[in-house]
Amino acid sequence: MKRLFFYGFALFVLISIVYGMAYDFITGAEIHYDFYGAGFVAWLVFFGILKLVLRV
Repeated sequence: MKRLFFYGFALFVLISIVYGMAYDFITGAEIHYDFYGAGFVAWLVFFGILKLVLRV
């Protein structure tokens, strides 16, 4: 069950990052790739820590 939660949450975060980039592209806003890159790295660190805590 922990593994399902972990991978489901990771999929949600990945989809939300892609959605944010697509929304910026569709609305014509400037896409800040450094912001999305930093957010992606922060989530990777978070999931690394979460994986250690949950022992997934």
